[in-house]
Amino acid sequence: MVKKKTGWPFQEGFINDGTQETHVFTDYRWDDGSVSRRQFVDPDGYDHTLVIVRPLSLKLSDSEDQ
Repeated sequence: MVKKKTGWPFQEGFINDGTQETHVFTDYRWDDGSVSRRQFVDPDGYDHTLVIVRPLSLKLSDSEDQ
């Protein structure tokens, strides 16, 4: 029996050009310790120095307005 790997997103990359924000990638950490990136934009099609990396948490907010 093969154990299925499980992954959790832990950070995302965005580019903000002043009028819109583009989701460029999401990084995932897998239960075997490896990391992978899901690209939403061609990596050769944007300036990597413009990417804003934000941590991502799957924890629910304590805010009542959700």
